[in-house]
Amino acid sequence: MEVFFLRHGETEWNAEKRIQGSTEWTDLTDAGVRVAEATRDGLRARGLTFDRLYSSPYRRALHTAQIIGAGLGLEPIIDRRLCEISFGPYEGTIYSEGRFADDNIRNCFQDPPRYVAPAGAESFEAVAVRVKDFLDTELAPLADHCARVLAVAHGGILRTVLRLAAQIPLADFWKGTQPNCCSHIVDLTGGHLSLKARSVVFR
Repeated sequence: MEVFFLRHGETEWNAEKRIQGSTEWTDLTDAGVRVAEATRDGLRARGLTFDRLYSSPYRRALHTAQIIGAGLGLEPIIDRRLCEISFGPYEGTIYSEGRFADDNIRNCFQDPPRYVAPAGAESFEAVAVRVKDFLDTELAPLADHCARVLAVAHGGILRTVLRLAAQIPLADFWKGTQPNCCSHIVDLTGGHLSLKARSVVFR
């Protein structure tokens, strides 16, 4: 079974380089809506069909999933295991051009093994556990009767999928680009996860 993990469209906080994490209410910009629509059209133009559509419940991901699902005849299935990494007290702060709130959150993005998740936040390993649970208990049982599944999520979730599928070390967690509405494509067969393609853009 193929699984497409797709990042949501652009939000204002993306444009402002603010940490979103578990902030649920940020929504797509007009540009984010257009990119989601272009992605929907690109998937259809390539003749790609999906047996199921999953989404994080956060507004930016769900809006993206609704736009894409409308063109594919699918309603999003909400799953909280697809929520973005929680950054706790750091959410809403700027992370670009060296403007980090403190050394700990700077480590999060520049030296991940040294990051210590504060109260109210999640560690990288905690996120990996819930993503693996989604793969093992939700998706793996579908492999016999689903050929392709789409899951709309967040940048941190897509990078966690890469860690699990390609054994990428935590130190390299943030390496490589993931534009809004790009997809990492994995194969899930016999409970084994492998990477087929990364950061694919369908527009």
